[in-house]
Amino acid sequence: MKEFEKDYRKWSRVALISIVMFLFTIATIDAFLGFDFSKNMYLMSIVATGCVMSLISLTWIRILNCKLMRTDLVEPAKPAPQEKVDDDRTITPETIEMCIRKEGYVPQVEEGVVSFKIAGERYEVYYLDEKFTILKKFGIGEDIDKDLLLKACSQAHDEIFMFRSYTHTYDNDRTVLCFETETYVHSTAELERYFPQYLNVLNAGIERQREIYHHLVEDTISSKPEAAVQGLPDSKVVS
Repeated sequence: MKEFEKDYRKWSRVALISIVMFLFTIATIDAFLGFDFSKNMYLMSIVATGCVMSLISLTWIRILNCKLMRTDLVEPAKPAPQEKVDDDRTITPETIEMCIRKEGYVPQVEEGVVSFKIAGERYEVYYLDEKFTILKKFGIGEDIDKDLLLKACSQAHDEIFMFRSYTHTYDNDRTVLCFETETYVHSTAELERYFPQYLNVLNAGIERQREIYHHLVEDTISSKPEAAVQGLPDSKVVS
């Protein structure tokens, strides 16, 4: 609109000057040279056309001036500035806590580790080098076949994207089974959007690993002689 207004004002001045010069020229010729336009129909038609065009131009300029004056007097209301939401906030323990609370869980921070519980079972959350990790640990009972357990971990890892499971032994020789989902996350907005999916992947992976382990145990039992089967304990993972 501003560019149109500038161009319009420039050319309207040119049109006014041209009309004035045209009329001034006709009046000069008529007054000082004594030229009778009525005797030359060709020149008369040019003069008449020029006068009509001048009237049309003046009328059009007047109309546009009125519209521009109304536009200047009534300025459009400017929209109120909207507060920008920073969706690119750096992920910190505080933003992780906020994300967990939004999902309806109660986060806890112990020695720099953010954790929360679902049905009494503990989940730990880590963020390091732009990698977001949800971890869940289980103790391993003495009756668990560790070879079959590791095999089940490998199969579940191959089947489910972003999921892995492994065993970890502490300095006190206590061994636990770890389940985790790990992925790259670059902003708090991304974390808040996908956190429920990450948690679902982890829980689905845990259930699938258990199914695979029990199938492996059943296959092992069915392949052994009956006398040996009677001496096998029930297989379970103790949380």
